[in-house]
Amino acid sequence: MIAISCSCGSTSTTRSNPLRGLTLGERCDRIRGAHSVHGGFLALEVDASWHPSADEPSPSCVVLADLDALDASVGLADDEARVVRNMLEVAHVGGRLLPRPVDAGGAVVTVTPADDFLGTVIYAVQHGPRTLLEVEEPFENGVAQELADLFARHGAAAVVQADGLAGRIGLRAAVAGITRARTASVA
Repeated sequence: MIAISCSCGSTSTTRSNPLRGLTLGERCDRIRGAHSVHGGFLALEVDASWHPSADEPSPSCVVLADLDALDASVGLADDEARVVRNMLEVAHVGGRLLPRPVDAGGAVVTVTPADDFLGTVIYAVQHGPRTLLEVEEPFENGVAQELADLFARHGAAAVVQADGLAGRIGLRAAVAGITRARTASVA
């Protein structure tokens, strides 16, 4: 079953598959340009004919089809299906590659697609069983490494402080401000 959701709030499921009948090359192109890919799942933007409601879609509607690796590779030979499954392990949002988890020496920084229609991501820092930071923002290159560096240099308290500030000033600005404030100045 493929879940169909729209930015207007309408949802449904269907047995139809937007990738059925496409060649491996065509599927790979669709996956590369997908709304988001992460952990074997694909959110693919589809046209208004897929709108899940009995009502007509508005011009502002964004309709997504959520597929798993089995749905994305249905009808392909085993070697071609393996290519599709491998592609679904390379996380990206709107065609922009997301970094792999970063080990910060006791904490792990992850960047995953948010469950939204805007193409944002969730930055998270896990320290053992504790979540120190979880912030949803547009993706920016380098932020995951900046969070890892913040934890490595200043510890868990600095990351928690960044979590608290990010909603007001943005995550990158929060990390930069905390780093400046905690770094000894040299006169």
